[in-house]
Amino acid sequence: MLLSFMDDGGNTPTIVNILTLILVFVLVIFMAYFAAKFVAKYQGNMLNNKSNIRILESFRVDGNKIICIAKIGENYYALALCKDNVTVIDKLNPDELNILQTEESGNTKNFEFRDILSKMKNKNSKDDSDIK
Repeated sequence: MLLSFMDDGGNTPTIVNILTLILVFVLVIFMAYFAAKFVAKYQGNMLNNKSNIRILESFRVDGNKIICIAKIGENYYALALCKDNVTVIDKLNPDELNILQTEESGNTKNFEFRDILSKMKNKNSKDDSDIK
């Protein structure tokens, strides 16, 4: 019975080789996951806390055209970002922006995917009931 698990050379069982490969694969996946989290955390802290420039909101208009609201120093600007250039549309009044109150007060809410999904399910169920 033990001989049926041996490879052609008869030295080591093939099941041990497969389990070793699976273990190494899982170990590499975990290391990649934690390395990615570490790099994201490091870059997020560098970009958000120590920078004078922050992108508060962005909206994709076309394939490579984006309108964004940026905070540069203490001023807020509407910017048009295209493939080859950046254009300042206008300097914005901080009182007119909704995002500023939540950002500056520190009450920013992290959205959970399940919350968004449940809202979409509720919306779709209401739409379905309206049709019937």
